[in-house]
Amino acid sequence: MDTEKVIDRKVELEKEDGHVLHKRLSQVDPERAAKLHPHDKRKVARSLQVFEETGISHSEFLHRQQAEEGGGPLGGPLKFPNPCILWLHTDQTVLDERLDKRVDDMLAAGLLDELRDFHRRYNQKKVAENSQDYQHGIFQSIGFKEFHEYLITEGKCTPETSNQLLKKGIEALKQVTKRYARKQNRWVKNRFLSNKEMEASGS
Repeated sequence: MDTEKVIDRKVELEKEDGHVLHKRLSQVDPERAAKLHPHDKRKVARSLQVFEETGISHSEFLHRQQAEEGGGPLGGPLKFPNPCILWLHTDQTVLDERLDKRVDDMLAAGLLDELRDFHRRYNQKKVAENSQDYQHGIFQSIGFKEFHEYLITEGKCTPETSNQLLKKGIEALKQVTKRYARKQNRWVKNRFLSNKEMEASGS
């Protein structure tokens, strides 16, 4: 007997319209739906998958995890007790400057050539078919989607316009990199430091 291919329900759900999925989620898990945007189809589909496969809302699952000993607003208890966390911290201004320089160094090291090659190999056809997807896999990574306009118009517009789009992409990459760093810092503080420890550190 042939083995039937197991299809990931989440993948199937993601093929549907985001607003339709979000409306369905609001009916079975209004709390979770209120926290997710209809365009965030990946997370909406995941929450629907949890409910369909277990009969329990995703929100309820998260509440149960957070209520466990060692859990909190950011999730359930850590996998290992009493972990030792090594965290390098610096002044935000210094960090921002270093992150901007990191982007400049990446560009000097050939980032644009890598982006062009990747776009030609894996994304150009998707763009032509209007099926590009920046929410899954490598395509959602910081450093590619920020240059979407530049890549799809390169060679099809004036040099001035192309240069403006390139600058726009570089600035977007720098901004999203700094936002992500801030998000990481907040997560580390909220996950591993108590309120008293945060107050003592001046956070």
